[in-house]
Amino acid sequence: MRAIVRLCAVVILVLGCSVVIAEESPDRPGALPVPSPFPEPRPERPGLIRSVTRSVTNYTYNRVRDFADIFTIRLGWGTGRSIGFQARLARPIQIGAGMFEGTVLAIDRGHIGIMKEVEVEGGISFFYPSYQARKVTWQTAEAERRNIFFGDLGEDHGEITLDDLKMYDDGNRPWLSSTAKAQLPYLPKIELTINWGEIPDFVLSFIPIRGLRVPPPYHLHDGPGDERIPAPSILWHGQEEYHTYE
Repeated sequence: MRAIVRLCAVVILVLGCSVVIAEESPDRPGALPVPSPFPEPRPERPGLIRSVTRSVTNYTYNRVRDFADIFTIRLGWGTGRSIGFQARLARPIQIGAGMFEGTVLAIDRGHIGIMKEVEVEGGISFFYPSYQARKVTWQTAEAERRNIFFGDLGEDHGEITLDDLKMYDDGNRPWLSSTAKAQLPYLPKIELTINWGEIPDFVLSFIPIRGLRVPPPYHLHDGPGDERIPAPSILWHGQEEYHTYE
């Protein structure tokens, strides 16, 4: 009887050691699974409502940006030496003259910047030289990346003088753009530009055909003062994979 009891004890001991070895080596073939006391969290998946909301928000934002690309608005406050006007239907059809010295809030096709500015301009049709100097005090990150509000800085202390003026080619502006501008001494400067080339882009943005809106690359060319000035180009939103720079 005692021999049988001893034999059973030995068998139980051997089986217990085998189970322990199997649990400590889960990678071995035939190892028993070891349940974790803490269940693994299930991967979080965005719900249908969240996905739809995100898509609608992005779509609405991109269409608003496409609409804003049509307009360039510049509001300024000048000194006593600020006076002039400009009427422009397109590059061949324009006339104007004047000068401005003061601070400007510019919204250029959705890009926002604040700058000190001195400008002297005047001419008719294709002959419309413009001498400008700017010091940008604040701008959005995208405006800085695209160099939208290019400008020449004055002295280190921030003052801009007539000696800082540089001539800018009127060809840097979109060919098909219309501008109405007026400024008087010690009164606000108001300037509105319509970029006609952006209107077809805004209309096409509602047509869900991939690759339909692929404008020319966004160019930067050398300007006065070793600046990199953006050449006229259509901006677009919601198809960032097509953004190219040259």
